[in-house]
Amino acid sequence: MAELSAPERQMIVQWCMSAQFFSEQALQETISRIYDNEAPALQDTVDAVNLRLTRYSLELRSGMSQTSGERMWALINTKADAIATGATPYSPTLLTILKHLIEQVYTDQHGNFAVDLHTAVREATSKGSTSYSRRDAQEAIDWFCSDGWLQVADGWVVLGQRSCIELQAYLTDGFAEYMRTCALCKEMATQGVMCDACGAFIHPYCAGRLSETSKAQMLSCPTCHQLMESPSSFGPGKPGIRHNLVKSDASQTQRNEDDG
Repeated sequence: MAELSAPERQMIVQWCMSAQFFSEQALQETISRIYDNEAPALQDTVDAVNLRLTRYSLELRSGMSQTSGERMWALINTKADAIATGATPYSPTLLTILKHLIEQVYTDQHGNFAVDLHTAVREATSKGSTSYSRRDAQEAIDWFCSDGWLQVADGWVVLGQRSCIELQAYLTDGFAEYMRTCALCKEMATQGVMCDACGAFIHPYCAGRLSETSKAQMLSCPTCHQLMESPSSFGPGKPGIRHNLVKSDASQTQRNEDDG
């Protein structure tokens, strides 16, 4: 196994700072190329890179696709405003639109973490200048999707993996009452099923893994172990599970600061 030598580590740091948001496969391929196919373990490399990035208030973090299980990585700023820092190519108007859409999706009243595309375009248009057209709004949404902040699925706008990784602290601090966590993998859950017996949430991908490992190919809750025959579901186009909106002091304070 290769040593985590300083020159190679610096090359990985530079690649991460350039790429910003990338798949785990791309990261592994880059590590293998730099170390000439004798790469150290992925986690060892990430730990070494994060140690180097600490001086810049940066950190590599990852998140799993809730439907496919694919793991993506993002380079995040641990101190500054996550949206403003991560979305630096955007104009102030686009930053305002992006922040508004993310909050609209995350606080969807039906508990699906989704807004239909027509509504998203209308909301984006309303946040632009007086000359901002629906076409401009659609192009902005397309740009946000290509950068991983948002995703359009069957006519619904949902959070992209980049938002789930980079904005987790922002969403937790400002909208704690909307936060859902998968009972199996412990990552943010914006789509999946809920155990009606104990209220645990499970990603679609994680639910599939649980079913596959069951002898009867049936889904059982990883928290209370009850059989989930017809669990409630949430996500784009689903019936939805409304939030129990009990605002935390921290989230209310954060929102007051943002409004001020």
